[in-house]
Amino acid sequence: MSKAKKRVFILVAIVVSSLLAIGVPQLQAQQSIDVRVERWLSIQEMAGDVRYLSLRGNRSAEIGDRLTAIGDGVRTGNNASSTLVLDTGVGTITMQNNTELEVRGLDFADDNGYITRLYVSQGGVSLNLRRFTHEGSELEIQTPSGVSGVRGTEFGVLVDPDDQRVGIATETGEVYAEAQAEMVTVPGGFQTLIRPGEPPLEPTPIPDVPEFDYQVDIIVRNSLRYLLLRGQIDPINQVYVGEELQTVNESGEFEYEVPARYGVGIQVRVVTPLGNEAVYDVPLL
Repeated sequence: MSKAKKRVFILVAIVVSSLLAIGVPQLQAQQSIDVRVERWLSIQEMAGDVRYLSLRGNRSAEIGDRLTAIGDGVRTGNNASSTLVLDTGVGTITMQNNTELEVRGLDFADDNGYITRLYVSQGGVSLNLRRFTHEGSELEIQTPSGVSGVRGTEFGVLVDPDDQRVGIATETGEVYAEAQAEMVTVPGGFQTLIRPGEPPLEPTPIPDVPEFDYQVDIIVRNSLRYLLLRGQIDPINQVYVGEELQTVNESGEFEYEVPARYGVGIQVRVVTPLGNEAVYDVPLL
């Protein structure tokens, strides 16, 4: 081989080697994007009347149904519940009764982490999540009054359907609550409240037993006697008399009236953002 041909051969070999060195990482990067699969949440468990929602309408939900697109959701009815599992295997989301959840975003972070954004318009959800492995991963619960986000913990969000106040409680780990451009950190064992148009309240410790105080008054109207239950709870929680969700004021006060009859008693159920319940049997006469 002549020296001129040998120089050409060496030059071609160098160029080819350089192109391969540049092309392989680009190919690998392209492959890392191509192998990303569709994001989803799936119904793992359910009880009672549970509906699967989509932009095409709604139907009775089934175990294994997947929420894959913005607008997909799940709604639970009276005495119903549902548990959703995340595609990442990072944990579960348990929906209480009379709760509606909708997908707002199922995305990827720059470091291939998972970003999940959900909207809860009413009702309660409890989340049990392990700590994320990617720095960019995030799970965010949006509500009509504020946002709560987390990077691995156990916490709950409770949205009142009447006044849209939002109770947030953290069992373990740490979450943030944000509204009106203000944010507070809610560590394990603490809770906070967001009222529409207001920033989150300063977090306070979660009590061992949900607050419930009451008194019973006898009132007379049109010669008929009635029993009036005047109750008060922590407005972070929700309260049911029988199966009926009660409307409370900013202080957590509510009233419930029934005709006066001997032997009458009612059951009061207080529900927390973590999904815990305290049941009280209240004798009226």
